[in-house]
Amino acid sequence: MKTDKPTLLFYCQHVLGMGHLMRSRALVEGFLGDFQITFLNGGELIPGFEFPAAVEVINLPPLKADAAFTTIEGTSGKSVSAIKAERAQLLLDTYARLQPDLLVIELFPFGRKKFAFELMPLLAQIRRNAALGLGKPTKVVCSLRDIMVSRRDQWKHEARACRILNRYFDLLLIHADPTFQRLEESFGQVDALVTPGVYTGYVAQEAAADMAGTGAASDEPRSAEPQIPLTGQPLIVASIGGGRVGSELLRGAVAASIQLKEHLPHQLLIFTGPYIPNDEFFALEEMVAGQEQITLRRYTSRFLHYLAQANLSLSMAGYNTSMNVLTTGVRALMLPFTGGDNDEQRVRTDKLAAIGAVGALTPADLAPATLAQRIVEQLAAPHHPIKLDLDGVAKSAAALRQLVAPTASSAHTVITPHAPTLLRSVAVPGAALLESELRPFLEHWQAQPDTVGMATHLFLRDDDIDEDEETLRELLDVALARGVPINLEVIPGTLTDACARLIADHKRFTPDLVQLDQHGWLHSNHEREGRKCEFGPSRGYHQQYEDIARGKELLASTLPDLISPVFTPPWNRCTEDTYRVLDELGFAVFSGLRGKTPVTGYRFQEISVTLDLYHWKGGAVMKEPALIIADLIAQIQARAPIGLLLHHKVMERTAFAFLDRLLAMVRAYPFVHCHTFDTMPVRLPQPMVESERIVS
Repeated sequence: MKTDKPTLLFYCQHVLGMGHLMRSRALVEGFLGDFQITFLNGGELIPGFEFPAAVEVINLPPLKADAAFTTIEGTSGKSVSAIKAERAQLLLDTYARLQPDLLVIELFPFGRKKFAFELMPLLAQIRRNAALGLGKPTKVVCSLRDIMVSRRDQWKHEARACRILNRYFDLLLIHADPTFQRLEESFGQVDALVTPGVYTGYVAQEAAADMAGTGAASDEPRSAEPQIPLTGQPLIVASIGGGRVGSELLRGAVAASIQLKEHLPHQLLIFTGPYIPNDEFFALEEMVAGQEQITLRRYTSRFLHYLAQANLSLSMAGYNTSMNVLTTGVRALMLPFTGGDNDEQRVRTDKLAAIGAVGALTPADLAPATLAQRIVEQLAAPHHPIKLDLDGVAKSAAALRQLVAPTASSAHTVITPHAPTLLRSVAVPGAALLESELRPFLEHWQAQPDTVGMATHLFLRDDDIDEDEETLRELLDVALARGVPINLEVIPGTLTDACARLIADHKRFTPDLVQLDQHGWLHSNHEREGRKCEFGPSRGYHQQYEDIARGKELLASTLPDLISPVFTPPWNRCTEDTYRVLDELGFAVFSGLRGKTPVTGYRFQEISVTLDLYHWKGGAVMKEPALIIADLIAQIQARAPIGLLLHHKVMERTAFAFLDRLLAMVRAYPFVHCHTFDTMPVRLPQPMVESERIVS
């Protein structure tokens, strides 16, 4: 149902527990008064977990993580690669259909790095569409919890998060009370953030339910789920979130309850979480058999209802459970999850314990007698409510309203006063020709009866990768936004650390869209006369071998497992000695300028470029769009592989705009197959079309 409200697309990926999903639903419920919302759920479905009827929920093919957060896997029997491709396309299709005013992404880029494969193309497309003035502009927001997990590569992780946030996001919502927990306590590079950030206060489900009119924490919960009868005896609620980890706490609670039931009559409600492994749940069932004071359930939509009436909570220390404890004011003992070197819950537990809000447990405290004693002590200890800012839902909604209506007043705490650089749309050179010349040809070619046999194999090659440059980032955005793979030719001897991090991230994020290859050694000219050449006639076999081998070894150590066995010579020139060296060193592909005579007789394959976007005589100047379009049409008609040579170092905004529109157009036709060198067909049709002499 269409409304006059701004549209909001909310992305959430829960991988181990369900805390991220719970917090996201609380926010969504609070946003309904101001926005028309579509929710992208990337994790497993939870029986009985529902969103308000006004929210469109799109369940992506689910992916989950192991307890150490080292791998992700599917749940449907499909391969992970197939699930990834399906999810990435569904994200782009949903964005294209909705053209939302706002995109809210939970946690990324501060976490969920393994889901960059679907988020980076979406973010790049939003940014490129804004640059071209296509569609309605979308503001992008990061929804972030209070504490970041420490990592072994902390500096690199933080630098990456800052780089992505500053480039693609318009606002950072930090769901914390800055008087209790500040971002810089767990994220050291706050000063490097340019995107504005605001503290919203903590997101508490009770507050969200009250705003939405659902009464989730009232005496009459919204769920039709049958209530568990309460006996009137002291009530203990034990829970472990989603249930994939923490069952040792529940076993300890059962054993302690059995010890306590004679001299401290009580009622124990245990909620294992929907994701608890069946064998662990069945083991708990055996433990509680015959124990009338204990009720065991996998999941309840009435959790806050029971917790509000409890005398004690036994739980882990996730964000949502901690907020539930603070909202209800219940006494609590918390066992922080520390798997996979995760210290987030330990930090939260220690800070809550320091202000008297909870008692902290260690694994040693789970021995039955010890835990029973801790329960008795916690029930008897003086207790007073802790006042933290739990108005995160309302303040987040206010911040989003302000973002789509910039003249509105601001009442939240700003941590970064800067404003991100705004993209201005640019006119596309040759836009009319693309529509009047290229599109009709592509339509005609696609309609031919034997189109399948006329498949066009297309690849992009960008030379001279060695520095972290804005133009390189822009080129990567174009490739990601249009889903066209790109081969990046890396100069080993001049590659900077910053550039290595940038291209390594992109290769890991979207491995099917980015390939890294070797581009010479130093890109140095060794010819005293004539045309520039690094591997020309003045250098013999042994000199060339030393430089190429040195470059190969350096790239292998700098970018381990990321470099493909492909070689491109600077200035697209080399000698027969170069071919011998490449053959000896085990390169699989040579890419230069395709000439009249193919390079044959070696164990590598030649896959050379055929079309340059630039003229080089008298300096780098982009060719007239009419020439590029005519050359491209001729090469498609010749049924030959097409290699576009790009030069990010000299490309300007108009060149990026033309390339962007060109790729978006050709990518839409099924007969165009876009490749990296690694995915090109092993046997290419001959001859390849010779284009004009290329000098890079």
